Amino acid sequence: MSLLTSAFVAVCALQAAPKATDLQALKPKLDAISKSFHGRLGYYVKRLDNGEEIGIRDTERFPSASTIKTAIMVECFRQIERGELAWDERLQTPPVDKRSESLWVAFLAEGVKINIDGLIHLMMNVSDNTATVMLADRVGINSIEQLMLSWGLRDTACTIHVDEKDNLRLYRLRQIFANMGVTSPRDMGFLLEQIYRSKAASPAACQKMIRILSHQYWDDFLSYAIPPTVGVASKVGALNRSRSDSAIVFGPRPYIVTVYTDHQKDQRWEDDNEGNVAIRRISGLIWNHLHPERPYNPPPDARKWYPTGGGVEGG
Repeated sequence: MSLLTSAFVAVCALQAAPKATDLQALKPKLDAISKSFHGRLGYYVKRLDNGEEIGIRDTERFPSASTIKTAIMVECFRQIERGELAWDERLQTPPVDKRSESLWVAFLAEGVKINIDGLIHLMMNVSDNTATVMLADRVGINSIEQLMLSWGLRDTACTIHVDEKDNLRLYRLRQIFANMGVTSPRDMGFLLEQIYRSKAASPAACQKMIRILSHQYWDDFLSYAIPPTVGVASKVGALNRSRSDSAIVFGPRPYIVTVYTDHQKDQRWEDDNEGNVAIRRISGLIWNHLHPERPYNPPPDARKWYPTGGGVEGG
């Protein structure tokens, strides 16, 4: 073989070989986590620089848990921009016995009012369920439904306070998934990309939404396996039967990742719950695959700094 022929063969081989950062080369490892999971696990990953995407069970419906709060936030911003809602409008907190026991509205004095700005931050940053219900009731779950359907997101819906006579589709979804909402990994990825590309609302509104998503208190799922100096805009969710997280990761090669589980055998509320561990593993594999020049593994003692939920007692 001549030197010229050898050089040509070498160049062809380099062109044919997958790049180190190609997501397809990573897919078998992520799929293996899904297939070995004791329950159902779906994920979706999309590179925002070149559009490459991978997933498994990514068009299946899962309990959204608190990740549906991103859809509620988007509708809030859109209604504010249409003049149907005001950033500083104050809403009356419900009676104490009607509140959900999550941070922080549940612990406020009777009669307190909170504005939309504060409620959105509580809903997104600490995942306050009472704030979420207040906002969903204010903007209307049918308005959220219309927005999701207008984007072709038939697998994503908010089912808070749904009435059978008002919306039979949402009512049936509520009966099946029995939480605040439903989504698919791919649908939630699309919603995050709409925000990232300033298509969910005006550019200013979308940038504000990214800032809010970047202030996540519950940072022990996807964010845990990403360097702390890298921006992550995320929303997590958790139920007895399910764990979930959805994020925009602003690295040198930015990407979106969403992971959802359901029918988990492990329903413990412990740091080493199988769903928690699976989400962290998937996140770490994606980051290190896409950024071989900057590998990251959390320090061995990082677990002692997991969020505790505030440790509220008494009252």
